[in-house]
Amino acid sequence: MHPTRRIPYYGALALLIYMPFHVFLSQSLSLVTGGLDEWKVAKDILAAVLALFTFCIVIQQKRSTRLSNTLLGLGVVYGILHIALWIAHPHIYRPSALLGTLYNNRLWLYGFIGLGAALLTRQKQFNQTALMKVVLGVSTIVAALGVAQYFLPHTLLTHFGYGPKRGTVAAFYIDNRPNFPRIMSSLRDPNSLGAYLILPLTLLTSLMFRAVNDKQRALLMMLAGLHLIAIFLTFSRSAWVGAALSVGLLLLWQYSSKIMGLLRRWWPVAASVLLIGMVATYTARNTYVFKSVVSHHTGAPQGVAYDSNGFHWVFAKRGLEGIVRNPFGHGPGTAGLASIQNPAGSFLTENYYIQIGYEVGVLGLLLFLAINVVLYRQLWRRRDSPLSAMLLCSSWAYVLVNMLLHMWSNEAVAAQWWLLAGFVAGLPTSAVGSKKLMHRS
Repeated sequence: MHPTRRIPYYGALALLIYMPFHVFLSQSLSLVTGGLDEWKVAKDILAAVLALFTFCIVIQQKRSTRLSNTLLGLGVVYGILHIALWIAHPHIYRPSALLGTLYNNRLWLYGFIGLGAALLTRQKQFNQTALMKVVLGVSTIVAALGVAQYFLPHTLLTHFGYGPKRGTVAAFYIDNRPNFPRIMSSLRDPNSLGAYLILPLTLLTSLMFRAVNDKQRALLMMLAGLHLIAIFLTFSRSAWVGAALSVGLLLLWQYSSKIMGLLRRWWPVAASVLLIGMVATYTARNTYVFKSVVSHHTGAPQGVAYDSNGFHWVFAKRGLEGIVRNPFGHGPGTAGLASIQNPAGSFLTENYYIQIGYEVGVLGLLLFLAINVVLYRQLWRRRDSPLSAMLLCSSWAYVLVNMLLHMWSNEAVAAQWWLLAGFVAGLPTSAVGSKKLMHRS
């Protein structure tokens, strides 16, 4: 096989490895090299160039399929809509419009890179076990760094270039209360870290049930425990619920008979644990710690109009009202994380789908949802694979998380799910069999 056909595959692996460490590397290395903004934008430019190269090589090698044509067609129309609305609203703050266009379109670009890598790689040469090891290896490092961060001085990252003047926060706390620190590891914030770890935790759960021996199962359980501790220490309620939803869907869908067998054997223990948990929750419901960590009902900090829960509701309502006023869209960069660049003020919706509807209108939202459906249908056809099962279950977790946050705008979370979804969707259904995959493990 010609070496150029492997470039999308290795490029996708490089993105999977680099993106979780992008914030830390860009902040720290730019202290030496300068050009922080260039470090931030370079990853998206390289991803766009890789996507263009992937398209060219897929066409040149005559590897295009109905799926690749559909994904590319929807993506191009989605991108053109962003540009058209930018032209129609020339008053939009240019840096925000540029970032909004990049953030929104890199999702399907990641998917197309993964899809092209699978189409260009022969079935026998596509090592899914190696792909899983890369995902779990990177996520384990990220989780371990996060757990260590909880015990290290909270000002440590200021020595690596973190700070408000450089666009990052060195430490996070629940409702800005220093006695409740939150970890973020090498990612941008605690919510992003928690969301990033949902997918590998789901994969570890799937592999635990498919383990061929006790030694392998014990190792997988240890890794899953590390990921769970890291997710807990983010104190991200959306990540907690998302992880529970993703793992719960996987267990109910693929391992319900095994679980029922365990419950029939250990039901007294399970009932006791559930009862103790319910009693403990009820008893602690009015404590300061419970209100701070779980319900966030401690009231708004001094000088702030709303607490965390209040902001979610107010921002989402404001975004929906904006869509009703202008269903054709206000233009890219007018909402979401990209709008933070605007010196006139940001417009957060605390909901990624509302954000897309506000920026590129109802048509843009429908196009984005269509791209999701196209990939989901292909993953469903390959649902016997642990990779595909992980992506299917975690997709619903990310739907939930993105209903509460602008999570698809985070480069690490977006690259991980969309690249892997493209990979798996592009493989022949015969190439993702679970038995074959586990024998290779």
